[in-house]
Amino acid sequence: MYSVKTGTIATPRPAVPGYGPAAKWLHWLIVLLLLAEYAVAILMPGIGPRTQPGPLIDLHFSLGVVILIVMAVRFGVRVAAPVSLDMPDSPRWERWTALATHRIFYLVLLVVPFLGWASASAHRLPVDVFGIVTLPAIAAPKAHWALVAGDIHKLAMWTALALIGVHAFAALYHHFVRHDTVLLRMLPVRR
Repeated sequence: MYSVKTGTIATPRPAVPGYGPAAKWLHWLIVLLLLAEYAVAILMPGIGPRTQPGPLIDLHFSLGVVILIVMAVRFGVRVAAPVSLDMPDSPRWERWTALATHRIFYLVLLVVPFLGWASASAHRLPVDVFGIVTLPAIAAPKAHWALVAGDIHKLAMWTALALIGVHAFAALYHHFVRHDTVLLRMLPVRR
């Protein structure tokens, strides 16, 4: 491959193994679920002492439960078939940042739904999953810790949205500026 910048023939970088089909599918499913969840969160009314259940709140709770389940499966796939985040020629700070960001994603998407569930319980809002099953309350009505958990839930999810933006920017930076395989590792294989 000829490099316009240096006027030389560039040697291809060594290939780094990509993610398996299950990991890719789960990644993009989470992306879609999070897009839907954030859209619903923006549109739904704020949850307070007098909040009544409604379609958007019910959808928010349902999507949160689905995200929790899919993330638990994704975590299991990640543990069963680990893929290194390290890229050849990446500076140490990039490797550390990638690892920290991925760990934060898993932590937030596996823990924060429980905080929202606790907050819903404290506000006496049933967590009804698509009208199929109603989850039991995990906090007493007006439980202080669960109300605080709701505040942490909201803060953590908006922080996660910022991290998602950084994550997407980094993937695009690697693809269009660094010309490495970071983004390609998560894209479906072209036939």
